[in-house]
Amino acid sequence: MDSKSNFPTAWCSTIVRCVISLAFIAVASVGANATERQFSPQAGETMPVGHGSFDVDGIARGPVTVYSYRPVSAGPESPIWIVMPGARRDEARHLAFDYYDTWQPLAEKYGAILLVPEFTSKKWPGSWAYNIGNVRSRRLEPKPWRQTSFYVVERAFRLAARSVDSRRRKFSMFGHGAGSQFIQRYVLHAGCGMIDRAVSANPGWYLVPDNEFQFPFGLRGAPIPKPTIRRAFACDFTLLLGTADVNTAGLRVEPGAAEQGATRYERGLFYFDRAGQIARRMNAPFRWHMDEVPGVGHEADRMAPAGAAILAGAWPQHRLTRAGE
Repeated sequence: MDSKSNFPTAWCSTIVRCVISLAFIAVASVGANATERQFSPQAGETMPVGHGSFDVDGIARGPVTVYSYRPVSAGPESPIWIVMPGARRDEARHLAFDYYDTWQPLAEKYGAILLVPEFTSKKWPGSWAYNIGNVRSRRLEPKPWRQTSFYVVERAFRLAARSVDSRRRKFSMFGHGAGSQFIQRYVLHAGCGMIDRAVSANPGWYLVPDNEFQFPFGLRGAPIPKPTIRRAFACDFTLLLGTADVNTAGLRVEPGAAEQGATRYERGLFYFDRAGQIARRMNAPFRWHMDEVPGVGHEADRMAPAGAAILAGAWPQHRLTRAGE
């Protein structure tokens, strides 16, 4: 009899615990963006202080959501940083939030306005659409710049700059993995484009700016004008390598990629040396840098502090490299 009389109380207690647990999980799944405020730069709205988000409209593949962070200290001269997420772009999991959560305190530390665009795999499937830039069809036919993923980032910057009355005309970029491949290719295709500083961390493979390799590993079949490449070599671009990024899991192994090296670290050394050689053959100014983060592997969060310091101009003297000697 006693056990029966206690049953409703025990049952209710269990239900309450379940409800609380589910509520906690739901809140936790939202992450740091739970307090974000959506705004529309197109409508003349101002970027909120703290967390925000806006959509880049007018894109053929559909709107691209950009998550923003504006420090209280930010003003018209504050730098604008764009951080590019890696290859895992599942819309349901919002992995752009991981990059946002890593970079928000770094943006706060250095007084930078942060933008993290979310190129979902649903709208921008695979590497061809995202990190290769969607610059050409599979037949290597050139596409209009407005259809590229690079254009989305430029438009996001313009909208964000307008929403904070920024005097900046250029932005700085960091990317890791696929995001770093995006940056490496944007620098070449746009001739540095609208970049102030760029950091490409641990790319898995590269677009080599000569005709030895077939596109997308080189320029054979998909040339970039030489004046554009010369401007790219003059860009403030840093290749940032984790010395322990030697795990080959998930690494592309087709001939064009395999010839660049056996690991991401080896491929980075190959690419930087090769770029320096090409610049010398062209008699072009070569202002790229290469730096290393000792003991770090393919870990976006552990590469971020060094990347942020470089963007902020707070990094120690760049390491001397063979290409610069």
